[in-house]
Amino acid sequence: MIGRIASWSVAGLMAGGLASMVVGCVWAFSGTTPVDREPAADSSSTPLISATATIQPPAAASPQTGFSVQELGSASPGTASQSPATESELLADWAGRVSAATGIPARAVQGYGYAELVLHSENPDCHLDWNTLAGIGMVESDHGRFGGAALAADGTETKAVIGPALDGSAGRQDLPATDHGRLTGDTTYDHAVGPMQLLPETWYQFADTGTNPQNIDAAAIAAGRYLCADNRDLATPSGWWSAILSYNHSDSYANLVFHYADTYATGPRTTPASSGP
Repeated sequence: MIGRIASWSVAGLMAGGLASMVVGCVWAFSGTTPVDREPAADSSSTPLISATATIQPPAAASPQTGFSVQELGSASPGTASQSPATESELLADWAGRVSAATGIPARAVQGYGYAELVLHSENPDCHLDWNTLAGIGMVESDHGRFGGAALAADGTETKAVIGPALDGSAGRQDLPATDHGRLTGDTTYDHAVGPMQLLPETWYQFADTGTNPQNIDAAAIAAGRYLCADNRDLATPSGWWSAILSYNHSDSYANLVFHYADTYATGPRTTPASSGP
């Protein structure tokens, strides 16, 4: 297993303030129990971004961790909490630093980091790290930039990111529409939606009620809950690979997510050759 690194942290957010941010900002989770899923039930077997990883990870490895958002709360316990506005600004400042080092849009980084904080509060035994979400976000939608879309200041796509119809063609699954096209506009077939490319059924199970799959904060939280389902521990190689393969049951897909997640943890971005869908 590759060593887990905690580096590039941003000091200054007190522990009490971090806790209040997580508790105060997390929407109420529906509490539904994960159901049995077929492999690759969460997204199309062909992600929006097509690329070939330039590395093959060791068989028993999980990505490194770095730019630790958890260390935002490294002050001693018992100090007075800071205001939500200040806490939000500190998270945004951390995201800006990570963006400058990795090339990921800052608003996407902020969404991945916020989701890590939420999941560490909800399910600390999962050990989900922001860079795993970033690896998925890169492969699935180029961090919300697919097809000329972009993330607005509130984290919502400037235009909807919707994957291809899962109609059984071109090696895709054949999945009839499960929500009458409410999220996709297609009443016949399902599509993966949003920057994290979640199927409507998965979205309704893991997302907070009333949130938008086209919003990076809400989508990253839902994706994180999906990855952490079935009592997975992503700090272990077996838990990490199981989680990624549940997202898309493809070794090449998992290798590519590993490549990005591992690269983002250590700084300068190395981009495999890529093309459109």
